[in-house]
Amino acid sequence: MLLEMPLLIGLMVAAIALAIAAKRVRVPYNVALVVGGLLISVGHLLPGVPPLNPEVVFLVCLPLLLFEGGITADLASIRANAAPISLLSTLGMVLAIGATGGMLHALVGLDWGPALLLGAILSVTDTVSILYAFRKAPVPARLSGIVQGESLFNDGTALVAYSAIAAVVAGGAPPTLASMGARMVLASMGGAVVGLSLGMLGAFIIRRTEEPLADIMVTTAVALASYVLAEQLHLSGAISAVTSGLAVGVTLHRDVTPQSQLSIHTFWEYVAFGVNTFLFLSVGLTTHPGDLRGYLPGVGLAVLSVFVGRAVGVYIPFLLLRWLRPAESIPPRWQHVFLVGNIKGALSIGLALGMPESTPSREQLVALSFGVTLVSLVGQGLLLTGALKKLGLIQEDAVALAMAEQRGRLIASRAAHVELEALHSQGLLPRGAYEHLRSEYQVNIARAERELRRIGEQHLAEGARDLLAMRRRLIDAERTALQGARRNGLIPEATAEHMLGQLDERILDLEHVLRGRADSDTQKEHAS
Repeated sequence: MLLEMPLLIGLMVAAIALAIAAKRVRVPYNVALVVGGLLISVGHLLPGVPPLNPEVVFLVCLPLLLFEGGITADLASIRANAAPISLLSTLGMVLAIGATGGMLHALVGLDWGPALLLGAILSVTDTVSILYAFRKAPVPARLSGIVQGESLFNDGTALVAYSAIAAVVAGGAPPTLASMGARMVLASMGGAVVGLSLGMLGAFIIRRTEEPLADIMVTTAVALASYVLAEQLHLSGAISAVTSGLAVGVTLHRDVTPQSQLSIHTFWEYVAFGVNTFLFLSVGLTTHPGDLRGYLPGVGLAVLSVFVGRAVGVYIPFLLLRWLRPAESIPPRWQHVFLVGNIKGALSIGLALGMPESTPSREQLVALSFGVTLVSLVGQGLLLTGALKKLGLIQEDAVALAMAEQRGRLIASRAAHVELEALHSQGLLPRGAYEHLRSEYQVNIARAERELRRIGEQHLAEGARDLLAMRRRLIDAERTALQGARRNGLIPEATAEHMLGQLDERILDLEHVLRGRADSDTQKEHAS
């Protein structure tokens, strides 16, 4: 069913208002959207909203988000942490599904088939929430890289397991453990091959088009085609989409013009924002608290089961990693993050709604999925940053804070000085008061400038980073001026394009320098 235009506009207005409110009250964006959607649903503020369609989640939203995660991922970080990422996204997911299903069978009383199916549904980590949280949180670079890498690849294992278990529960022939294992390996490896092939094809085309809008179209086609083709071949569409994104991302960083690089990244940043907004708002709109009342005890037990299952799927692989490859072992307090950050999202809802109608206890499974997802998104989403601080993983740079404080004082004092001059020019201040206040603010300005200079000289790395950030802001100002001059006809189109291309090259040079600093920090953490 197509959304009517007034309803679509209403959803967009609601999303904008919730995004602004979330920033004002410092609540995570995804939490604000879910809670806002839930309030809209309960208050019947937007009647006629259709339920979340699983096909939209699987065929549109999931490929786009996974491809965006791949195209923006740090391939060097994934390579450096391939061992923990592989263990968590394969063995860890299998253990989590089995342990979660066992707990649901014991505590909730589900039969083994539905229990394992629900275990697969609730073992999926919401990639969107994880990527959003750890792109914002100043945690150690290696930890952030492992968390993001695992969240990108674990969907493949979970979706293959879900498909196999759902077919059995719905009445198919029960497969053996060996056949299921072989199917998961084949689906994962085959999906990677399909994604790599289409990603390389897309990269080949992008290198030869040199047209930003056409390049954007190519990446969109690759994102959707890699997922759909893999699924048609009964392979892992999730792994295919991520792999194709990684392949295209390598080409973007190495062989593509600056204009195309910036255009593609800007486009995919907007796509991720739009899809995320739709998914989180849809989770709230689709959840009806009245339908969950009869399942509240089961939801609580299911939440406990998910935590236990995730703990088994995290601590056992990390223990094996410590035995097999001690040099790549993960500190214990880092391991706790994978448990606390195990946030559920729209994919779990889509999997629950996509279960065959013949699935036993389907209504109960759907209700439990909705309840656990709501508790996870809101509860864990609100507590994640606090938990990271409790574990001592939020890195607060004292030098950066000191520079920010002095910069704030400088901005405030200069603004007050400008206002003082305006009052004096209007004759609203006596001469003596003006001289006294002018002298006071000049002293404050000079003191702040002196402190900024001193901090920059004593901490060269922070001073260089600050200078790079200022350069980026000045380049943005140059770009705005050139675009305005082009629109007003002050400079020809060809001249504007040439000069804007030069600015794009300077921006990419700055980003490469900043990325090089981050990579060196990651290597130091890995070595320690």
